[in-house]
Amino acid sequence: MTRKWLAAGCVVICPAVVLGQGFGAVKQTVTLERKLPAAVRLTGNSFTVKATAEGADHLKALAADKLPSLVETDLIRNNNQLTPNPGAPDTLISIRVLNCSAVSTPEYAMQFGKTAGRGQQPTGYKVAADLSVTYEARSSAGGFVDAEPLDVKYNHENNSAKAAITGLMGKADQEPHTAEELVQVLADRMAERIAARLVNTNERVDVLLGKGGPLDDANRFAAAGQWSRYVEALETMPPFAKPEDDSYRLYNIGVGDEALGYKAETPAGAKKYFEQAVIQYRKAGEANPHEKYFIQPVNRIEVALEHYKILAQPPRPPVEPGPGSGAPVVQPQADVPAPAAPITPTRPPAVTPGAPAPRAAAPPQTATKWRVTEIINNVPVIWDMVAGADLSFNATMGDATVANGTWQYDAAKHTFELTGYNLVLKLPFTCSFSLAGPQARSMNGVCLDQVGTKYKTDALRQ
Repeated sequence: MTRKWLAAGCVVICPAVVLGQGFGAVKQTVTLERKLPAAVRLTGNSFTVKATAEGADHLKALAADKLPSLVETDLIRNNNQLTPNPGAPDTLISIRVLNCSAVSTPEYAMQFGKTAGRGQQPTGYKVAADLSVTYEARSSAGGFVDAEPLDVKYNHENNSAKAAITGLMGKADQEPHTAEELVQVLADRMAERIAARLVNTNERVDVLLGKGGPLDDANRFAAAGQWSRYVEALETMPPFAKPEDDSYRLYNIGVGDEALGYKAETPAGAKKYFEQAVIQYRKAGEANPHEKYFIQPVNRIEVALEHYKILAQPPRPPVEPGPGSGAPVVQPQADVPAPAAPITPTRPPAVTPGAPAPRAAAPPQTATKWRVTEIINNVPVIWDMVAGADLSFNATMGDATVANGTWQYDAAKHTFELTGYNLVLKLPFTCSFSLAGPQARSMNGVCLDQVGTKYKTDALRQ
């Protein structure tokens, strides 16, 4: 009876695994050589890495403990001219862990008959983990090199019962599921992101290919590395009737465009292919939002696209201390990155430096201090502000002064506005807060860049 049930079950279940388009039980992959140029240029060959955790959280502390050695290893592996030198580094790399979460939910098989209700071992785990940091690199003299909020995620579901149904014999995928294992995965990925901003990287990435019907014929071009013919075959192929099926054709086009981007001879050519790949990957995700394997390629290609967009921008001169010379003074600091509001990552803010300072109503008689939190790309970036009685303000983090400008307070509207200038990127910016007043303990507002993009910002009086 058992054998008959298994045979009947295979007749019912197994065809569903192989029919239609998808990744299938047995995955087909191709290997891409992923070359990324550094986003910035280091000032020397020696460096040191320090990491701190915000708050007393075990997972944050664990991530902060792992990151320095991982970043150090990734930097040296990709550039053997670099040398760790904590005593006299040319570059100081600082990482601040803002959030680290790792949730693992066990899954259980259905029980029948005599086994129902009895204790059992999990058949698999559904995990979701996230790590967000602010990262900064400065020269030994305090000059700005790079700063960016970064976030990595890890999501996976493995289940031995599902694996058996789809024909994968043996144990289920040995994916990480404990908190310590998940933090290790997150720290590894974050270290790769940070290293990729500072050194040229070259890694081999295994990428899934959608399968089924005409896709199998086209995949032969991918296996042979004939990416132009691969994309052409997929684009001239009639779309599948069901959006879920056609999502795998769109995804495969994205794979082809991504591969062509890595092989492009110029940054402009690479940028064009990466932009096309992002479009195809997103179309695939919209057509089939339940396919989890569509998520990682978008993150991977957007990181590559970010690097090539930076290469297309004119170089920024480093800001070094210059007392008495009229140059902005940026002191070295090893724990905290520059704030994202004065230092907008991608777009310059919208006001003109040197504009006349607006008049304020009822200026305070003494300076006020604020802790400002701004949200950029879902990552909180924290900086400190001192608003002086002379209508000026300074934006700092640790010992680093990264922006300054003027402020005004409108007593009738209860608004507090900043008109400032970024001393690092040499860009102007504006911020506007509501619920302001002499007795206010907190304010809510936004900071704006040059094209008017808004970043949610809150301020708490210190």
